[in-house]
Amino acid sequence: MSQHEDIADAARMVALALARGKAPARSGEYARLVRRFETEPDFAQIVRKIAQGFDLTVLEVHRMPGLVLGTTPETDFAVSVADLVPQTADRPLYLLAQLAIAALAFPRPEDLDDDEYVTRVSVKQVDEEVRSLARAIEHRLAQTDADTDPPADQPGLEGLWRAYLRRNATGTTRADKTPRTVTYSLVRRALTHLAEHGFVRKVSDEDAGTYATSVKYRLQIRDQAAGDMLRELAALGVAALPSRDQATTSESAADSALSADDTLPGSPLPTDLP
Repeated sequence: MSQHEDIADAARMVALALARGKAPARSGEYARLVRRFETEPDFAQIVRKIAQGFDLTVLEVHRMPGLVLGTTPETDFAVSVADLVPQTADRPLYLLAQLAIAALAFPRPEDLDDDEYVTRVSVKQVDEEVRSLARAIEHRLAQTDADTDPPADQPGLEGLWRAYLRRNATGTTRADKTPRTVTYSLVRRALTHLAEHGFVRKVSDEDAGTYATSVKYRLQIRDQAAGDMLRELAALGVAALPSRDQATTSESAADSALSADDTLPGSPLPTDLP
């Protein structure tokens, strides 16, 4: 192929990676480009350079999800929590739900390297896990008379455990709808965003909605496992961090990390995070 044809192919591969619902198994063209990336180092370099031009990074190329892209702080393809959650008060709890989903889906480091690993996460499971942790933290702080007020320089962020426990898990309005403010709604919103971009797949309505993880989600979380967002989740103590590094536990760390301006972990799509 000519250099111009190589560039066109590489740009097409990036475009397919950014499109919803595209996968090598469903596209002969995409499968061909994946093979080119795996067997032609020069072509792979062109793909990386084109992604770099969009302020994206190539995390991995895999036969199932294809080209997996991550964001940089400069990219216009990143989606912030503020974009997804208009209600300011909901944003820290929404991000906590996203991080809890990641930690529950991949509780062990080896799970992140296993191509056959698929797990299921439900709205009920995520909510119960975070509530259990929140009660444990609140009890521990009560015993030690620790200061649970928000940091002076962040008056808008109260302790996440207190904010989460203050909300009902579920309920109904007069119109027989689930209120947006209940924590089940926040967790369901987080899982729905992941499902819309191929990171998880809904398998049933059991436990308020049960979802199976995908290879694409595993690759994203593996790339982010040592990053600040999942490190702060481990600091909060929601679950063991799926990383090869041990994090130091500190209940207050997550309050400063879960900012409404954070983007979801490692993806140009509103998963992400994530």
